[in-house]
Amino acid sequence: MRNMKKALASFAAGALVLSMAACAPQAPAAPATSAAPAETTAAATEAAKAEETKAAETEAAAETEAAKAEAGKYGEVTSTDKITWKIAHNSAEEVVFHQELLKVAERLSEATNGNFTWEIYPNSQLGSNTEVLEGMTFGTIDGTVPNVAQLSAYSTAVDVLQLPYLISDPSNFDGAYKVFSSDILQPIYDELKESGFIWAAGWFQGNRHLTTSKTEVHKPEDMKGLKIRTMENEYHMAHFNALGANAIPMAFSEVFTALQQGAIDGQENPYLNIYTQGMHEVQGYVIETAHIFDVIPLLFSRQSYEALPDDYRAVLDAICDESLMEEWEAGKEAEVKYKQLIIDNGHCKPIELSVEERQAFRDAAQPVYDTYIAAHGSEMIDAIAEAQK
Repeated sequence: MRNMKKALASFAAGALVLSMAACAPQAPAAPATSAAPAETTAAATEAAKAEETKAAETEAAAETEAAKAEAGKYGEVTSTDKITWKIAHNSAEEVVFHQELLKVAERLSEATNGNFTWEIYPNSQLGSNTEVLEGMTFGTIDGTVPNVAQLSAYSTAVDVLQLPYLISDPSNFDGAYKVFSSDILQPIYDELKESGFIWAAGWFQGNRHLTTSKTEVHKPEDMKGLKIRTMENEYHMAHFNALGANAIPMAFSEVFTALQQGAIDGQENPYLNIYTQGMHEVQGYVIETAHIFDVIPLLFSRQSYEALPDDYRAVLDAICDESLMEEWEAGKEAEVKYKQLIIDNGHCKPIELSVEERQAFRDAAQPVYDTYIAAHGSEMIDAIAEAQK
């Protein structure tokens, strides 16, 4: 029995040793515990990516809805007609009204789901102002932004906008807005419509100012004998002749060379044109006469306009109405910008006239009003003056 007990004891001891030896190699299994954090990190990364994707999709959906809401504010559009208009003008791409054309075109496209679009041709790509206006009467060109003076062949009522100092206070838009947001100018719109044009908005490219090469002008008497280039327009020419100058009608493209060579002593234009055409390099002074609030109408071909589906036409009208003050403000900012650039250049000095000095120019221009009244009566002039009070 003792021997058996010894044998059993020895066996148990051996089994214990074997058991311990068998367990020893399991220690390196510890790395298995590090797999769990790696799997957790990967899962967290995937979850984060999913959240980012979801957020991006939500943001994109919100932007889409916002764009739809923005487009929808101009009215409901159900038409799907594909229409492309050609809009042409003779100015450079950097001018304010060209930038506004781009904005109007973008809004119009968005509001019509990309179905009504514009192709815009600056720099006389489709012809001169006269050629573009003629093309619009035939419907081969759909829109333009001309100078008002170029519309006299199509409307006699438009002449009132060529009268100097018509806007009494050019320092802000209060008076001008009262005029252009009223029905006072309806006769102009009606006559243009009869001639084949739709006046969609009266945009603004700045006040027209006088420039001279050597003469510092503060009063009408300072103008005596100066040769001043004007547009070929009856009232523009009569204005400078009334001030004692000699009005010289000349194509815009010829003005810089004529100033440079001394063939003329000065000209009149907004700051925008004075700077972009380099006139400040060959002129000594800009006299801030602000004699004309230079409206440049956004015109459409009546034929093209009336051929539009009703919902497209309603959207177009709403967008154009919205553009008015936006473009005016941009025009005012451009005036400030280009005036400062001229000052920084150092060659041409701006002269700011006092209220009394500018009134002296208005008084001297009375013969121009007398001529207009003899031809058209005083009704529109009186209404414009009354609106500004």
